[in-house]
Amino acid sequence: MSEQTRTIALSEAGVAQAVFGPLHRHLALIQEAFRDPNAPRGTPSYSVTLDAQGDKLIVRAHTVADLERVQRIVDALADQARRKGKVREGEVQAAIAFSEGDSESAVPLRLPQLGGLTLRTPRQVHYVEALRDENIDLIFGVGPAGTGKTFLAVAAAVEALKQERVDRIIVTRPAVEAGEKLGYLPGDLSEKVDPYLQPIWDAFRGQMGESDLKARRERRQIEVAPLAFMRGRTLSNAFVIVDEAQNATQLQMKMVLTRLGEGSRMVVTGDPSQVDLPRTDQSGLAHAVSILEEVRGVEVIRFATQDVVRHRLVAQIVEAYHRDEGARGGG
Repeated sequence: MSEQTRTIALSEAGVAQAVFGPLHRHLALIQEAFRDPNAPRGTPSYSVTLDAQGDKLIVRAHTVADLERVQRIVDALADQARRKGKVREGEVQAAIAFSEGDSESAVPLRLPQLGGLTLRTPRQVHYVEALRDENIDLIFGVGPAGTGKTFLAVAAAVEALKQERVDRIIVTRPAVEAGEKLGYLPGDLSEKVDPYLQPIWDAFRGQMGESDLKARRERRQIEVAPLAFMRGRTLSNAFVIVDEAQNATQLQMKMVLTRLGEGSRMVVTGDPSQVDLPRTDQSGLAHAVSILEEVRGVEVIRFATQDVVRHRLVAQIVEAYHRDEGARGGG
């Protein structure tokens, strides 16, 4: 089969530079997606090669389908560069993921967004669709760290609050990591819980300015509390996020799930492989998923290592630990 060649011109100022990446790093990522998995170790073989020449990209491919897929990836990144002025490495990975198996589509590839965040994987898109679907009132996002479970839940909650679809956001999580009882920690309730919720506050700051966040906290439109303080409450007209739910016991999980009041929605996030309870079989997350998955109005999204969107090594680290745990468990 003869080699297919195409020249893609990116003539607007700065677009080619943003798409190609520093030292053409983005092009290397795109080409890596076309590596032949059957090539002998140490001799990488690619079905696509990319050659940047000024503001032009010369694409050579084994098939027309590969050529069209590269075109869709580059077009999506160029659109991102025109709208935002830059292209991040994660957005390149997203364009690669969303272009897979869709090279013949006539619809331009557009990277999906939530609150200014670019969704990186199809499972993240499924998760966000569930978070926005008002026919689904209970969403479980389970899987390894770094898959965006909590960050996207916060972004969806902020979107719902700003659009006045809910009156408040309530975030809760079990405070077991440090092995300390909250009563012995200094400060009021918020100060006691804040150290456990730093990732949550980072996510909120990514979605709104510090002054807006402070004002909404003062008006109690955004509230945080440890899981134990949910007992006896009915959470109405709220977007509730239960984070690190793998560290909730079965009784705690039942308690918090039954707090759901009229006009409220709940997102439960956690990693069943990272239980900090004295006994892992006490964890209420896996139990709740197993008995509620088929209930109408409940959606379960299971993330995998392929959905890890932190540094590219994180997915490999997670996978390596899973393999090691499996080997030791089977020994």
